[in-house]
Amino acid sequence: MTTELTLDPALRAYPELRARLYDDGMTAIREFEADVRKARVENGGDLESNMDLTLRWDAPVETARLVSSDGMFWSFTGGAHGNPGFHAILWDRAGRREVKPTELFRADVDQTKLDHALCDAINAAKAARGGDQAWDPAPYRDAQGEDLWACPAALETPFSLAPGDTAGKAGGLVFLIGPYIVGPYAEGVYTAVVPAAAVSALLSPEWADQFGGAPSQAYLDQLRAEQAQ
Repeated sequence: MTTELTLDPALRAYPELRARLYDDGMTAIREFEADVRKARVENGGDLESNMDLTLRWDAPVETARLVSSDGMFWSFTGGAHGNPGFHAILWDRAGRREVKPTELFRADVDQTKLDHALCDAINAAKAARGGDQAWDPAPYRDAQGEDLWACPAALETPFSLAPGDTAGKAGGLVFLIGPYIVGPYAEGVYTAVVPAAAVSALLSPEWADQFGGAPSQAYLDQLRAEQAQ
């Protein structure tokens, strides 16, 4: 059994946030280790394969009053392949507390507009792969959310702040789409960027001034390079 938790060094600038991520990560590791020990007992002291859990939090993105971090977790508990996934957190810099995803938006927000903006971004990411890497567009989910590989609900999807081209402001939101959500496992994962202009009317007055401009070109270029690998 192997476990690993990695926190980007830049998170040290936010001690309370880093402590929260460390504590949550170690809790997940302890729970994973307990599950593995239980599985060993149930299987007579031996397992057919090694069990692994890796947790990673990446460098934060900040505005004047918000900071966010996101990252990937990966686990292997047997079978044909491991299972990657994503996590993300928004943080109030002055209040030193987590900002729940719903807090970022107006109380009366029309969530279908947010969901459509995310679906457009997902399909743009799909189309950007091109050639042999291109996959069928994801449909907008029906009222029951039952369409196969349909776009997910935005507020049920991990997201963080997009680095922006305007000082002190986020250029939009970055949604992290794991495998099996909008396509088969072989399709992999997606990073879907929703620009600030697409969500500005949906934001809570408390946080609307933290967004503006567009996602920075340097960030978009880096994202394209990573997705091309």
